[in-house]
Amino acid sequence: MSSKSRAWDYFKKTNEKFAKCSLCKREFKLSGNTTNLIDHMKRKHNEVWMWSSTVSVTQDVDTTEQNEKMGPSPKKRNTLKNYFDRSSKYPDGKTKQNLDNKYVRMIAVDMEPLRKGEHEGFRDFVNALDSRYEIPDTTILKKKLLPEYYENVKQKLVIALSKAEHVSVTTDLWTSIANEGILSVTCHFFHNEKLIAPLLEVVKMEGSHNAENIASMLDATLSKWDIRSKCEAITTDNAQTMINAAAKLHIRHIPCFAHTLNLMVSDLFAVTCLDQILKKCKSIVTFFKMSTLASDKLRAIQRELNKPELKVIQEVPTRWNSAYHMLQRIVTMKTELTLALNECNRAPPGVNADEYLIIQETIQILAPFDLATTKISGESYITLSLIIPLIRGIKTKLVEVESQIVTESGNKILLCMKGSVDKRLSPYESRTPVVLATILDPRFKKKGFKTSDDEKRAGQWLEKAYASHLTKERLAVEETQPTPSTSSGTSNDLLGFLDVPDVSTPLSNSLVDVRQYLEKPVIDRKECPITYWKYTNNKLKELAMLYLCIPASSVPSERIFSKAGQILTERRNRLKEKRLNELLFIKQNSCYFND
Repeated sequence: MSSKSRAWDYFKKTNEKFAKCSLCKREFKLSGNTTNLIDHMKRKHNEVWMWSSTVSVTQDVDTTEQNEKMGPSPKKRNTLKNYFDRSSKYPDGKTKQNLDNKYVRMIAVDMEPLRKGEHEGFRDFVNALDSRYEIPDTTILKKKLLPEYYENVKQKLVIALSKAEHVSVTTDLWTSIANEGILSVTCHFFHNEKLIAPLLEVVKMEGSHNAENIASMLDATLSKWDIRSKCEAITTDNAQTMINAAAKLHIRHIPCFAHTLNLMVSDLFAVTCLDQILKKCKSIVTFFKMSTLASDKLRAIQRELNKPELKVIQEVPTRWNSAYHMLQRIVTMKTELTLALNECNRAPPGVNADEYLIIQETIQILAPFDLATTKISGESYITLSLIIPLIRGIKTKLVEVESQIVTESGNKILLCMKGSVDKRLSPYESRTPVVLATILDPRFKKKGFKTSDDEKRAGQWLEKAYASHLTKERLAVEETQPTPSTSSGTSNDLLGFLDVPDVSTPLSNSLVDVRQYLEKPVIDRKECPITYWKYTNNKLKELAMLYLCIPASSVPSERIFSKAGQILTERRNRLKEKRLNELLFIKQNSCYFND
C-alpha cells in the first residue's frame, strides 16, 4: 500500500478538487496527485520542506515481539507545530533576512530606540511569537542592518528620480535639542501616477545660517541626487535668507502659503483689544495645566453636567493656529470653565460675557484661515493650484462674516484681517507659477480666478509659457537631427514651392492647444488632476506636470523636524547625524518604496 505524501502535513482539502496551504492560506487545484502542492512548498516554503525531509519518519521499536503483536509502527509526521517548537534558530537565509528587515523598519517607522531588542518585555514577546527568531544585536543593527536597509530604499529613490522629468523641493532649518542646526530637504515629483514627497536627507549645518551657506548645502544635495537641472522650484518659509539662497541657486522661490497664513493670524493678535483677551485665556489655560486640584474640579463638573471631559488647549507660538484652537476650546467649555474657576482658590479672572462675544466673532473670522491652512498642508495631493481659489474663498467668507459682526472690537479685527489679506495674500495672485498651476488644474482652469481680467491674464500667461516650452522642445529636436541639404541647380518645376511643408510657429501651436483645453468643461473637484492629464493627448500635459508638482507649503520639511524631535530626545541627544538621517529617511520613504 502506497504511503501518504508528506505534502498533506502542510495542506488541507477544502473540497475534492482544491487544497489550502496551512502556511500561506493559498488554494491549489488537485490533479489526482500532489505535484502542485510539493512544487508550492519548494518554491515558497523550501526551508520548512527541506527540514521535514531530514527527520526520521519511523519510530524505533523495542522488540520484534512488539512488532508482531502491534504491526508496523506508525509514521511520525513533521507537522508545523513540530517545526516551530524546535529550539534551533533561523539560519541565515531569506526568512531571517526578511524578519531582520521588518525589525529595522519597525525601529525606524515607529521611532523606537535602537536598543529596543535589549528590552526584556519585547524579547519575551518576540520569543512567544516565534522562538526561532533571534533579535539582532544592537551593534549589528547600527553597523550593518540599518545602513543596508537605508541603501536599499535609497537605490529605489535614485531610480525613481532618474525617471522623473520635473521635481521640486522644500527645505527648512531646525535647532535640535543638542543645539545643532539641521537642514532638511524633501523632494516632490510624480511617481507611478501619484505625487510623492520623499526625504532626500537631513544634514547638520555648521557655521553661520546665512544665504550663502544654505545655498551651498542645497546645491550639494541636489547635485548628489542628480536633480539639479530638474529642480523647478524651492518652497520655504518667508525668511529673507531662504529667499536669497534660492536666488543664488537661480531656482524660482515659492513662499510657504501656510506660513503666510500664520503670519496673518499673528498680525491679528497684535490688535490691542484681542491681545488682552488672549493673555487672559492663556492664564486660564496655564492655571488648569499647572494645578491638579483645578483639573480634578473641572473634570468633576464636566461629569456632573454630563459634558465630554475635554481639556484646555495651550497656545504655542511655533504651532500654527494653536491660538485659534485655544479660543475655540474655551468657548466650547464656557460653562464648565466658569463654574470651575468660581470654585477654585487663587484662580485667575474668568472671561466675561462681552469678551466671550468678541472671542466668538474672532473665531468666525479666523475659521476660513484655519481651513485653508489644513487644506494647503497636504503632501500627497496637488497644492500649488489651490492657493488662488483659497484666497478667493477667504475673501468671500470675510464678506459673509461682516454682516454677523456686532461689536466694535469685532469690526476692528475684521478690518485688520482684510488689510492683511491684501498685504500678504494678494501678491500670490500675480506669481507666475501659482497662476499657471491654477489654470492648468482641470478642476479650476479659469474658474479659479476672481475677475475676467484675471482670467484673461492667466490665459495669456499660459499661451506665452507654452510657446516658450514648445520652442525649447523644437530646438532640442533640431540639435539631434541633421540639417537637410539644399539641392543645387535650378528646378524646372514651377510649382515646386507647393511641396515645401508648412512650418507652424510655437505661438500658433500654443494658441490651438490652450484653446482646446480651456474650452472643455472643468472636471469635478473630487477627481484627480493627475488622472485627467494621463488620458489627455494635449501636449499641455508636459507643462502641467512641471507646475503641479510644486508644493504650496514647506510643511513636509516641518513634519520631518517634528519626527526628528521625537527621535532626538534628552535621552538620545548624542545620536549621530548619519544615524538620524538613516532613521528619518527610512521612516519617511519606506511607505513609497517598501517591498
